[in-house]
Amino acid sequence: MRWPPWLALKGLALTLMLGAGCLPNPQSVKERRASFDRRDLRGRLLVDKAPDNIQRVDAVFGDAIRLVGYTLSPAEPVRGDRVAVTYYWTALKTVDEDYKVFIHGDAIVGQASRLHGDHFPAGGDYPTDVWQVGEVVVDRFSLTIPPGYGGTALGLHSGLYKGKYRVPLTDAGKKPSGRDNRSMAVRIQFR
Repeated sequence: MRWPPWLALKGLALTLMLGAGCLPNPQSVKERRASFDRRDLRGRLLVDKAPDNIQRVDAVFGDAIRLVGYTLSPAEPVRGDRVAVTYYWTALKTVDEDYKVFIHGDAIVGQASRLHGDHFPAGGDYPTDVWQVGEVVVDRFSLTIPPGYGGTALGLHSGLYKGKYRVPLTDAGKKPSGRDNRSMAVRIQFR
């Protein structure tokens, strides 16, 4: 069946109007950062300051984002434990990209396969491109240490990336680093 031209045009117009409602709101990053609703994040993912009992890292990535420090639970895990790590990040200046955190768990002493824990900071609830200068962002993640893990110590090397781009480590802070734009933020010594 062939549709009359006026009906085909009406159908096209209706399709275009309905489809336009599905288009994203074209906001600039600056507008998105200013309008982002942070109320539900306060106290849970956003805190006034990092706790006093953190292990300081102070690594800076791209002169813009500082990994202030971390806490670890249990503090002295054994192989087979699930380890909860909480990073505390702060923005030194705004960034226009939504970065992921990479986690490379490498044996420090002995040999073992690399453990991975890549994730969006704050569980993906608070993208880096909307962070405001001075905020402290709570980033919780966990890793399971395999029961037969061969190393006697584990280093969690961390950094930020998007796609194939790694944000440069511009200040190593208080922890070891290499030329690969990552900080060995956490050292886990097994009991």
